[in-house]
Amino acid sequence: MRMIDLSHFIEEGMPQYPGQPEIKIERLAEVEKDGYQLTELKDVVHLGTHCDAPAHFIEKGDTIEKLPVDFYSGEAVIVDVPHLPDRLMRPELLEGVDLKEGDIVIFRTGMSKYWREEAYIKEFPYLTEELAHFLVDKKVKAIGLDTISPDPVETEDFPVHHVLLGNKVGIIENLTNLEAIDKKRFLFIALPLKIKGSDGSPVRAVAILE
Repeated sequence: MRMIDLSHFIEEGMPQYPGQPEIKIERLAEVEKDGYQLTELKDVVHLGTHCDAPAHFIEKGDTIEKLPVDFYSGEAVIVDVPHLPDRLMRPELLEGVDLKEGDIVIFRTGMSKYWREEAYIKEFPYLTEELAHFLVDKKVKAIGLDTISPDPVETEDFPVHHVLLGNKVGIIENLTNLEAIDKKRFLFIALPLKIKGSDGSPVRAVAILE
């Protein structure tokens, strides 16, 4: 068994979705001075590699603690996304993919290599609303992306988030190291913190390969 880490570091200066506050990490106590170390983390819950709960966009949608513990975990299939001049990910992208009910679909775009560059925010491919409906019709469990969002940052109505979360399809964003996965199918694990009333959570995402 091999376990592959798919999560970004949480650190000051890391990329954030436009409009979010900058992350602050402050040392409140030091071993040398206080006898123990204590660190304070200030940011929103949609931080680094994280998951979206239905409540993120759906009125009266489930918050993170109301979801099953395996909501973002299960059998996954990887989908390689070629360079798309128009940046649009359409249903045709899944032609030839052996998609099963309950799958977690991991889109490998290669954008994680631009993590600290402007391109990561402005040039990533994103799902069409048609593809979102296609995934719902196929009864997938969740999607994962090595990008900052399944919608473009220019959007004002977030149609893909609404389609997926409105149908209880989980979303995991800002994955990394997907190039280390050398199998089409694997076990994907992403466990959120059990934050009461929260619309999302950072996750430690991993791939488990036999």
